[in-house]
Amino acid sequence: MLKEKKMAWFKWSRALVSKEKGGLGVASLFALNRALLFKWIWRFHNEKKTLWSRFICALYGNSGGLNKRLKVSYTSNWVSIVNEISRLKDNNIDLMKFLKKRADNGRDTRFWEDVWRGDMSFKSCFPRVYALETDKKISVANKLNHNVADSTLCRFPRNGVEMDQYRALADILEGVILPDMSDRWIWSLTGSGEFSRASSRKFIDDQSIVGANQQTRWIKVVPGKIKILAWKIRFDFLPTRLNLSRRGVEIQSIICPTCNKEVECTSHVFFSCSLVRDIYRKIAAWWELSHSDFQKFDDWFDWLLAARVSSKQRSMLEGIFYIAWWLIWNYRNKYLFYSKTPSKEIIFDVLVSKSFDSCRYRSKASFSRVEWMKNLNLITL
Repeated sequence: MLKEKKMAWFKWSRALVSKEKGGLGVASLFALNRALLFKWIWRFHNEKKTLWSRFICALYGNSGGLNKRLKVSYTSNWVSIVNEISRLKDNNIDLMKFLKKRADNGRDTRFWEDVWRGDMSFKSCFPRVYALETDKKISVANKLNHNVADSTLCRFPRNGVEMDQYRALADILEGVILPDMSDRWIWSLTGSGEFSRASSRKFIDDQSIVGANQQTRWIKVVPGKIKILAWKIRFDFLPTRLNLSRRGVEIQSIICPTCNKEVECTSHVFFSCSLVRDIYRKIAAWWELSHSDFQKFDDWFDWLLAARVSSKQRSMLEGIFYIAWWLIWNYRNKYLFYSKTPSKEIIFDVLVSKSFDSCRYRSKASFSRVEWMKNLNLITL
């Protein structure tokens, strides 16, 4: 028996995009696979003395063929990896630009061709000075041992573009000190300089998937399923009666079943319905905050940012609203699909209890309900 296909409320690509671009940050297999492939290139650069790396250099040169598209008549895992990274670059996803040489003692770093200062090689930044260089592959250590940048040039730069580029290069080199440490490659996408699969995967997804201009709200004090519901509320990804009717689903009425006054859309269910307004008044009194009526998510968010509480308390207050939305949505579904009508009077009491439990277990703290209330300067109703 075939299962009926469920209705999709958002594109899967929207879940894959990072939280900074309004998604859920779910890793795509495409990006994860390419990140794992690129890890071999990272290892190739940092394990030059290993047998496998020396073997690659013997076959394809010291660069491993990374500076060109490799074409061979035989099957090779390394060639497949290099060509796949080249295809990513053709699609404006250049991972190689984040792989940079850190010149410590400068003996294994080429002064002109390696990117060891800034974001571009000196060969690309100062082409007129590079044309005057007599030793194109000179190392950083040998170049700086001469104390002056023009010591290995065929002649001193002339006025004009040559002199401008020479002075700019001299300014960059001024004060450079080479410590007695071996040169190594670093990954500029992470602060530690070490390659991470997560950072490269995230970069690939961000470049290949179109996201939204709004950042996803993601706080730690509530479970993931509740945070995902808050995400759906913000971007209107819920099967409200209005959304169902827009999808062509035949329903008897699109009026809110709770208040029977307005059309049941996402903004109404969670912000302007009489039921939720009563709950929000109690939350404001509970937290000793001024109450305000909301019409949509942006109105509530502006109120949250303006609330006179600490950043930690604001995060917990936001989590309490997320839990309230979870309870409101459950109440709505039980009201529509269960034979027994749920009691709306206990929603706030359950909210207080669930909020305490969520904050307690998510923060892994051991404190009593009274301490929790006291620390947040709350009052009970």
